[in-house]
Amino acid sequence: MMSRRQRGQSITEFLVTMFGFGFLLLGLFQAILFYRAKATVDYAALEAARAGAVHGASKASLREGLARGLAPLYAAASGNPGKAGAALAFLDAKKDILLGTAKIEVLAPTRAAWQGLKQTQYDGKKALPNDSLYFRNASAAGVSVQDANLLKIRVTYDYPLIVPVIDRMLAAFQAFGGPAKRDLIRSATRGRVVYSLPIQSTAMVRMQSPVTDAGNLAGGP
Repeated sequence: MMSRRQRGQSITEFLVTMFGFGFLLLGLFQAILFYRAKATVDYAALEAARAGAVHGASKASLREGLARGLAPLYAAASGNPGKAGAALAFLDAKKDILLGTAKIEVLAPTRAAWQGLKQTQYDGKKALPNDSLYFRNASAAGVSVQDANLLKIRVTYDYPLIVPVIDRMLAAFQAFGGPAKRDLIRSATRGRVVYSLPIQSTAMVRMQSPVTDAGNLAGGP
């Protein structure tokens, strides 16, 4: 009788141990995927900043650069190799940006700096000057014309959690201030409940073209 009770206790301990070990493996797997996504978002933010720097910080160029940088996440999810897969991944990334699961915010330069430093260009348009910066000494809104030509952006990407159990457990901590949340956009488009974690990344590059549209910049009316 005693040996039978001990055998039952061993099975119970084994099941409890395996449950904890399985949960640990799932959590580790999700952490690895999240780290990979964070590295990709960091690269995508830099791609967006580079694209904006050569196109006057236009919103369209920022979105194009961000989509190019985020495409590897979508290519890996689709499992479709080759040029066709890369093209589809790029389109999926652009669609998510338009839906709002990936956002770009221009932190600098500001519209106040643009208003104080703008000059008439060769084509008659007003713009934040980008040429001969070494010889310029103008300043406005507390920044020099050189510092005003530093494009700084912040990217926020809602990363969808894909590991079962872990996604719901992380979402359960939302009531206690946890970052995980129910992704309403992806839940509606995919037809199932999706939870996501926000990933933020900043990037800063020097402008390679004059900014002609102050509406693309940070702050102001």
